[in-house]
Order: sequence, then structure tokens, then C-alpha cells
Amino acid sequence: MSLIAAYIALGCAATVLPVLVSVYVANEHVARREQADLRAYAAKAVIRTDLVTYQARAAIAELRAEHAEPCSPEYLQRAARVIFNHLYVRDAGAIGDGRYLCSPLFGDVRTQDVVLPPPRWRSSDGYQVWFKQKNPLSDVREDIQVARDGEYVSIDPQSFVDIIDPAGRPIATINTDLNLIIALSAGADAEDMLNAWKRAGRIDSSEWNYAVAHSSTRSLGVVVKGRRTSLLRDWPGLLTMWLSMGVALGAALGWLAFKLISRQVSFQASLEWAISRKAIDVVYQPIVSLATNECVGVEALARWTLNGREISPDIFVALAEQHGLIQSLTDLVLDKALDDLTELLRSQPSFYVSVNVSGDDLCTPRFLNLVTAKLAGIGIRAAQIRIEATERSFLNADVTRQTIAAFRSAGHPIYIDDFGTGYSSLAYLHTFMIDVLKIDKSFVDTIGQDAASSIVAPHIIDMAHELGVEIVAEGIERTEQVEYLVGRGVQYGQGWLFAKPMRREELVAWLEARRASHAPAQPAIQ
Repeated sequence: MSLIAAYIALGCAATVLPVLVSVYVANEHVARREQADLRAYAAKAVIRTDLVTYQARAAIAELRAEHAEPCSPEYLQRAARVIFNHLYVRDAGAIGDGRYLCSPLFGDVRTQDVVLPPPRWRSSDGYQVWFKQKNPLSDVREDIQVARDGEYVSIDPQSFVDIIDPAGRPIATINTDLNLIIALSAGADAEDMLNAWKRAGRIDSSEWNYAVAHSSTRSLGVVVKGRRTSLLRDWPGLLTMWLSMGVALGAALGWLAFKLISRQVSFQASLEWAISRKAIDVVYQPIVSLATNECVGVEALARWTLNGREISPDIFVALAEQHGLIQSLTDLVLDKALDDLTELLRSQPSFYVSVNVSGDDLCTPRFLNLVTAKLAGIGIRAAQIRIEATERSFLNADVTRQTIAAFRSAGHPIYIDDFGTGYSSLAYLHTFMIDVLKIDKSFVDTIGQDAASSIVAPHIIDMAHELGVEIVAEGIERTEQVEYLVGRGVQYGQGWLFAKPMRREELVAWLEARRASHAPAQPAIQ
């Protein structure tokens, strides 16, 4: 009986312990993933605070652009136009000597002595801010009011926290100088959120995760929280369930895990083989000057066909990054691009090809040394090889900044690809010296549409102009998008309106046809 009991106990332990360990590991993984997702949500919320603040200041600048007499009909008409043109602005007008003077909302009140209290906060660059400022026409509505040099605008506080989030996670916007909540989402607890902010999100709670983020350009921050998922809360139930299911289920799961791992290993091995045998194809998508319709360069893109089926770059590039193959893949793209385009690049010194690099190649000078060695003596200028990296490649700022500077010093322009999709703050545009910013297709698609994200592209364009960097709009498919982008001063574009990605022979024929006809590019046949 003791021996039988020992075997039963051993069998139960062999069945249950791996499962409990797996559940514990899974629980830790879920916790890390939830925290990472919450930090990404906080970073997204910081972008919203930057955009709302930027719009308030832009509205004041527009109000001051023409020097009409304050409170004159012309002034009030311009103020009404400012309110109409800016999504988050509720009111705009003139103030002075601690009083409201006029606005389109409540007219000329200079003779009515409508008192304005002292501002709650002043920024280092001269802006005055009132929080929870009641409008003279209402005892209920409270706005955030921003003023400078006698002009003011009123902003709805909910603009700072009005972010589309299916999970409905609470969010608060904070003035970091005052440690003061200036906007709070519906259902959020102000005391709880402020406490989480003061403790940098380090709250010991079994129910909630917290995350904070700071604006890189303003005295603003956000704190968000999301419900914590725990797989161990009902551990007795889990134990009973797995004891009852026993070895049979463990064997089934083991077989499934074996199949999944075998498939993954096989896929990884196929990609490694394809890279080593140079079986990855490279195609080229033209980049066009929107003003002149001239093709100024191309972007080199990797393509992989496995067993007659095209594998999405999103899949095999991610796999290459996970298994240490991404640098070999980038080297292969560079080699094939130089093999294909050397003659074209020599004949047209202003023409260029851009190559996408990973975060690994921004951490060391390895790829720069490789490019320099391959360009030596072949008659191609450094500026004809351009470097593209996504937002997340710049996350390790201290490590990558030196490499980015080295690329630019060697003459290779730097592009930020798919800008706006990483929910990162706008700090990249301030801390890195870059040459070109590429607006992601998801934002270009919203041009001319009534979508929540349609306001992002105009603000990205405005900030790029202010910083003096050029812009490439990705995924252009309609002529009205081109008209809008040209009107906003965007220099370059790429997309199916001009051409799909092409192999070298197709690209050369396409360029020769354009050169011979001198005709505008036609939409690609889909």
C-alpha cells in the first residue's frame, strides 16, 4: 500500500507540479505584458496631452497673427474662426487688467467688469493657465484657460483624457510643477490617481496596475491604471481541475507543444536557410516628389516566398529579430540593393535607395562600417544610401544616439519610419538629429475622413516643419491625398497611386517609360 501510495503521489506530483509551475510562469508573463501594455497606453496618452497643448498655443498664435484692434468686429470674427478651426478650443478672445474683455461667445464685455482671477500657474515661456475656470456664462462648465499677451483660449479638460480605449481604463492628466490633476476620465478616483502619480505608479495592489508617463516638452504627465489579471487567485480550483484531467491531458498538451515547437523550429530553419542561400528577394518602391512628380529614390523591401507562398514581412522580419537573424537579413538587403542599383545610382547622383535597419544595428557601428566598406571605390555617394528605422528602434536613446550621429557624419541621411504608430512621446524629434520623418499609412488613410485619428497627421506635419525635417507620406492611394499633402507642404510620398514595389528590371523599365513620356505617374493596376 505504501508503494502504491508512493506511485500515486509521484504520478500526481508529475502531473500537477509542472502545471502549477507553468501557471505561475504564465501569471508572471501576463503581469509583465499587462504592465507593458499599460505603459504603452500612458505613452499614447502623453501624445494626446502634447497635441491638445500644442493646439491651444497654436490657436493663441493664430489669434495674434493679425493686428486688428482688440474687440473690434474684425477681431471677434477672427476669434470665431480660430474656435471653428481648432477641435479642442471652446472659446477665444481678449483679456486685460484682470478682466475679460471680449470673445465671440459672450461678446464685448469691457463695460461690464467681468473679473478674471489671477492665473493658477505660469509656464517658463510666458503662458498663463487657469484650471477649473468657470465660464462667465455658466456656473457649471469649468474649462482650462490658457493666455498670453492679452489673448486667451478655453480648452475642454476632457480633451486631455478623451482617448479611445475599449478597456475603459481610468486616466488622469497632471501638471507636474504643481502635482495637480487638471483632467480626469469618467469614473476615475482623483485621490487614488494623484497618489499613484506621486509614487511614480509604484502602488502595491492586487487589483490594479498603474503606469505614469511624462511629456518631453511640457510640464505635463499622465497616470493610468488597468485591472490586474491573476491566474493564481483560484489555485485550489486549478489544482482540482488538473488532478482530475491527469496524465492524459498532460500528454495531449505535450504533443501539441511538440507540434508547435517543431513547426516554429522548422520555420526558423527555413528562414535561416533562405538568408544563407540569398533566397530572399528585394523589391523597390519609388519615392516621388509630390510637387514635381519626379521619382527621387526608392525604398528597398525584403520579400520571401516559401513553398510557393509569399510570407508577410511582418512575420518573417519579426522572426528574424527574435532569433538573431535580423542583421544577416539587413546585410543581404544591402548587398542585393547594391548589386541591382549600382549602375543606376552612378548614372544619377541625386537618386538614392533607403535601407531599413533594426534596433540592433543602431546599437553598434557594425552596419555603418559595412556600408562604408562596400561603398569604397564604387562611385556611389554616401547620401545615396539612406537609413530607415522605426520608432521602437530608437528606444535605447543613450546607446543609439552616438550611432545615429555617426551615420549622419558619414553622409547617410536618417529616416524615422512609420512615425506615430509606436505611441511614443515626441522626444525623438527633440533628442535625435534626423533628416526625414515618414508618416505611417494608417494616418494618411484618414485624410479627408471624419476619423478620431485624422487630427494626428496635420500635427505631425506642423511639428516636422517647425523642426526643419523633410516628410515622406506612406501609402498614398488617392489623388486627393496628394492635393492635401502638397497643400500642407509635404515634400515626398510613396504608395500604389504611383507604383507598387517592383523588381530591378521592372523599376528600370518604369523609370525609362516616365523619362520618355514626361507624363505624370498613373495609379498602379491592382
